[in-house]
Amino acid sequence: MSSAPAEDTPGIQFSILRRGSRDPEGPFTDQDILQLLNERRVSVSDLVFYEGLGEWKPLGDVFEIQEQISHFVDDGQDTEKVANAFREVTGIVGDSENIFYIAVQEKAGLLSKTKQCVVITNKHIYLLHEKRAGYELEAHLWKSITNTLMRDEGKGLGTFSILLGGEKRVDVCHIPLKQVQRLFQLSQEMKEATD
Repeated sequence: MSSAPAEDTPGIQFSILRRGSRDPEGPFTDQDILQLLNERRVSVSDLVFYEGLGEWKPLGDVFEIQEQISHFVDDGQDTEKVANAFREVTGIVGDSENIFYIAVQEKAGLLSKTKQCVVITNKHIYLLHEKRAGYELEAHLWKSITNTLMRDEGKGLGTFSILLGGEKRVDVCHIPLKQVQRLFQLSQEMKEATD
């Protein structure tokens, strides 16, 4: 495995800094890293970095999470936001709750400087709000959700809405339309499964 750039490979590109080395190698794809690990050419204690990670971290700490979130970024989601949402939600869900999809706002609202995430599991819809002192999760059980809606805002963006009882509606605006459509499809399937 050389340190030549991976060409025509979609997804996240990783750099590796081996223990005792001064020069990083890469970029590598997640498949390259799996192969390097399997061949024992890199160690879980070697450091890894990808855009959005913030700092070099041990491969063993990052790659397990990265491997789990890689299938959530199929629709162009911000990888760092997906990773944060994944960590926050997996920290509170039980063994019987599975994350099916994570959508990320393309841009924040007028009053908010941070992007929100919508996480669909088999038991809840979670809304992740980034705050100065961390994250705030808003959880809605499927049985408390009467319906979900989607609206095309134009310019490739949409709004995903959750109707709670007949009284409250929660809107998450400015999500890429492809992600809104996937949220809506999954939410309809989850509603049918829980009714």
